[in-house]
Amino acid sequence: KIRPTIILSNIMMMTMNYRALLILSLSSALSSEANNHVNGFQNSLSPLNTHIRGGGLGMGWATRKIRPSVAAKSSLTDSAAAETDAAIEGTTDGLSWESFEDKFASDEVRAPVLTLYRDTNGWCPFCERVWVCIRAKNLPYQERLIQLFNKPEWYKEMVPTTQVPAVLFHEWGGGDSSQNCRKLVWESTDIMLALDEAFPDTIQLVHDTPEYRSAEEEIEELSKAGFAFLAAARQQTSGENGDDSKKLDPEEEQEQKLADFLSALDKLDQSLEATGGPFRLGSEFSGIDALMVPVLERWRYQLPLKSETPIDILEGRPFIKKWFEGMEAFAPYSERVMGDHYSWVATNVMFTKYFGGKDDEIARSSAAAIELINSFKPNGDMKCEERFALEAAKKIVGNHEGVVKDCTSQDPKSQLFIPRSKEEDNANAVLHFVVQLLLDGDSAITNAASKPLPDVLQNMDQEQKEDAALAAKTVASRLCVPRDMSAPAAKILRAVLMIVSSRLSD
Repeated sequence: KIRPTIILSNIMMMTMNYRALLILSLSSALSSEANNHVNGFQNSLSPLNTHIRGGGLGMGWATRKIRPSVAAKSSLTDSAAAETDAAIEGTTDGLSWESFEDKFASDEVRAPVLTLYRDTNGWCPFCERVWVCIRAKNLPYQERLIQLFNKPEWYKEMVPTTQVPAVLFHEWGGGDSSQNCRKLVWESTDIMLALDEAFPDTIQLVHDTPEYRSAEEEIEELSKAGFAFLAAARQQTSGENGDDSKKLDPEEEQEQKLADFLSALDKLDQSLEATGGPFRLGSEFSGIDALMVPVLERWRYQLPLKSETPIDILEGRPFIKKWFEGMEAFAPYSERVMGDHYSWVATNVMFTKYFGGKDDEIARSSAAAIELINSFKPNGDMKCEERFALEAAKKIVGNHEGVVKDCTSQDPKSQLFIPRSKEEDNANAVLHFVVQLLLDGDSAITNAASKPLPDVLQNMDQEQKEDAALAAKTVASRLCVPRDMSAPAAKILRAVLMIVSSRLSD
């Protein structure tokens, strides 16, 4: 059973002024043309978008610890180490991507207990709720990614609303095998309840308590206030019942909506202080946090870019900041579901431009994205965890042809502020070297600055080196989180790409 307030909130969020929603990246309702514009790199990094793939905390495609047989120098035999060094020095026959395949050995994966149907980009806020809940329960799962405005007919026939997310429970009925059957559930709040019912021995996320209901209503009111402010900032709206006498001046209305929104943020900050945090209901993650994070994550990075009234939701709100710190320390979220600062800023450029935003907001977002690109290269020691370096390596190995084509495209459809390289051979060579570095695991970033460049890069003339350097920087700039990989993996990959790019430019 779903409380009426939840239904009202979902209806409100889905029927809200879509222009305001989309510019915030809160809606994934992109046209097929917009999807193509955004997804050039995604299509290359994610060839499994139309196939089932594994997932889940510590066991899936993105998060299980994939340990290559020659990943760390300390674990290599002398012959294997010599073979790897030879490849790095460019003394092997050509640039064989196939030679990487046997370097990845997957850990045993538990049989999936459900299939999650979600959007291809990882931007849908309703999908994000369910995704983080599944991972919080540490459930083995499969994913099937759905193009939102090019949905396959089988999906539209299967799900009555035709919307994402949906979850197929592989066995529904508990321990009595005679009662087990497959069950499909759609609508994010229904799915959250179904997850608790189907897996009672996991952390229970939806609570039938006054505290939960109060927190739920609070985040609903905050969402309404935020969307109302964004809508008022872009269009003139009238007072209640269309009575001309109640119409507000657009500037007055915007000021009122802004005040309401800031007040709702302050109220959330006070509630987080009262519970002690770091999560909304206290020390444990709950369904309330799953409802909060899709909205707050986007507002955190995109509202400061608004041309009319830039807003920093963390300013003067230490307990919302503490909540973010708690979420970033919560592995089920931070190790796969979480977006990153650059990705939300870069997508804001596309959304603002595509949906008719103001030129100064586009310019502000583009400038912010470029500034973040320049920060990818680490200034000092940066943590490099082997499993995330290997996650990035496996993504590149499995998708190198598409990545090369994307970073050398002379007719890009999006992110026009990012220059592209020219020659596929140069891009291919630099990516091959980057994968070799990533296979060094914990030492990937350190070795990126110190290992000799392979002959294929050393022997390039200056123009070719500069083109290869640009290819590396372009790949780092086109990478989008969580669409292409986890935030920790992307951070390592970007760092290695930018270090190698700098060496080639020098």
